[in-house]
Amino acid sequence: MEIKRRQALIVSASALVGACATGRTGVSVAADGVGPNRGVVEKALRGKQTCDNTGIPVSDIASRLATPEDFSGDVCQMEEDSHEGPYFTCAPATGKDIAADQDGQPLTVAMRLLNKDCQPIPGGVIDIWSCNATGHYSGYSSDPDKRPPMVRAIVFGHIKPDEAPRFCRGALTTDDDGIAEFNTIYPGYYYGVPIHIHMKAHVAGKNLLTTQANLPEEVNQRIIQTPPYADPRPITRSTKSTGFPVMRVQERGDRLLATLDLMVPA
Repeated sequence: MEIKRRQALIVSASALVGACATGRTGVSVAADGVGPNRGVVEKALRGKQTCDNTGIPVSDIASRLATPEDFSGDVCQMEEDSHEGPYFTCAPATGKDIAADQDGQPLTVAMRLLNKDCQPIPGGVIDIWSCNATGHYSGYSSDPDKRPPMVRAIVFGHIKPDEAPRFCRGALTTDDDGIAEFNTIYPGYYYGVPIHIHMKAHVAGKNLLTTQANLPEEVNQRIIQTPPYADPRPITRSTKSTGFPVMRVQERGDRLLATLDLMVPA
């Protein structure tokens, strides 16, 4: 098996943002600090956070949409640990369905956690977070059509949420195949960065990887022509490469399925 290691972190201003802006609509759930995926237990580079992942539910293998064959196969690629972005928070782990009645294209996101020998890691924890169809990040009141608080995030690290709703955020324990699968919606876009999803990978209580992945442009072009993605915006959507991996997206029934391997040094 060939193991490729990404050598450079992306340091452009747009990449340092690394998260979608705000959410003002959606279903309020348990406040941060309550439930199984709560509480900062350590901070690292740029104030990145590790949550208390005790009791995170295991991703249901019986109802899983993705199969191991949907992933990258014999080629493993280890990603460098990257920035967290300003909009991560230890949101409640509500199970597989994390869209919270948000409008948009149904999307199932399946992440497979691998070790350095390309073998699946059962029992790890994967967090994902993304914006909704209109570019808003749940928990934050930032305007997705304005420049995100990049400098503030770099200097001070994590930015505390200032709004109650939580959507398009989740955490699950990987199943026997090392897979965690979430039902969400296709993310929209915000100022300065391409359409993307963020993720953290934890093994044995340690956050071994914080990164993000872009969605393929050929799929983006189709999705943004549909409502509510097509609503008029004062900004132009960015399509430039940020150097992060691109998820594989395919049709699966009435949904889109996005898959990605997360390889960690464990």
